[in-house]
Amino acid sequence: MTGKKEVEVFHPSKNSNTFMATVEIRDEHLDLAVLSHDIPANEYYELDRSGSSLGVGDPTTAVGYPAWAPGDPLNVRPGVVSTVTVKRAVRLVEVTQKLSQGMSGGPLLDAGGAVIGVIHKGGPEEGRDFAIHVDMLSDWLATAAAQAAPDAAGPPAKARG
Repeated sequence: MTGKKEVEVFHPSKNSNTFMATVEIRDEHLDLAVLSHDIPANEYYELDRSGSSLGVGDPTTAVGYPAWAPGDPLNVRPGVVSTVTVKRAVRLVEVTQKLSQGMSGGPLLDAGGAVIGVIHKGGPEEGRDFAIHVDMLSDWLATAAAQAAPDAAGPPAKARG
């Protein structure tokens, strides 16, 4: 999505249905973006954020479309958490399942189907399989929202002297 203002989004189960979305916010370092769209609510899935802490050995499910082509089904890969680490100031969840190019941006889910991370492949040379921890996503979204919100208090008050 580098440099793009609009992207085409494919329906997860009806590949012939495509929608346009606008890139509102993008973070190159985290490799995350916020998209705005007019997609009808019955045409997409909303996932809950996991409230549980992660531990080594916890079951996970990675969901995405590696090397996607029209007609390809959603790819679902089970695995487990192998470690939770920090790399280049980003909190990451390393998993045992193979995360292929094209799965980036898809959810990493816990045993209950709630989001614990956003898949981040990191390029073909990356030999380890990571997802950005959902806490990093939440913190980034809160910071982006605060920066986008207009100053409700008005201009700063002048000091009396």
